[in-house]
Amino acid sequence: MEPGPERDEWLMAQVAFGRADLLEPLVRRHATGLLTFLTRMIGDHHRAEELFQEVFLTVWLKRRQYEHPRPFRPWLYTIALNRCRAVFRLRTLAPSALGNHEPLSTFRSPEEQVITAEQADHVNRAITHLPPQQRAVVVLRVWQQLPYARIAEIVGCTEGTVRSHMHHALATLRTLLEPIIQAQFAPDS
Repeated sequence: MEPGPERDEWLMAQVAFGRADLLEPLVRRHATGLLTFLTRMIGDHHRAEELFQEVFLTVWLKRRQYEHPRPFRPWLYTIALNRCRAVFRLRTLAPSALGNHEPLSTFRSPEEQVITAEQADHVNRAITHLPPQQRAVVVLRVWQQLPYARIAEIVGCTEGTVRSHMHHALATLRTLLEPIIQAQFAPDS
């Protein structure tokens, strides 16, 4: 039986009362999305795995601060974003490490697969050049498919500011990617 939308909140409320055994279903349920978010934010899959563990350790340590029936997912991603911000304060990102961890379609030719992987690499590198707040908005909107209102909760600003960050981030990405796109479609001399 598939759990309803209230299930995460109920589980977290039980965890807040000290039920450590109920943290595992939350970890399993949010593992893929959260790890993808952390990897895209940090740019290093191995460091993202470490941060993933730190995020759920923080969930456990701050379990009594969770306010039921507050939505669990934005609360979780707020903790994750704060962990990323701590990393940003300590170092600069390596732009080459984002990687695309999604499998390439088997219906594409090898040439198409290489081109798709190369394009994804260009996009991922461009994303690492965005300021952390804009990067967070883009990752939460595009890859996590969260609505602007939820993103505003997570990043701690108004929905209008989130939309502004998205607008500026897309303009920056367009500027960074335009020369690459033009080079790919330029006629051979």
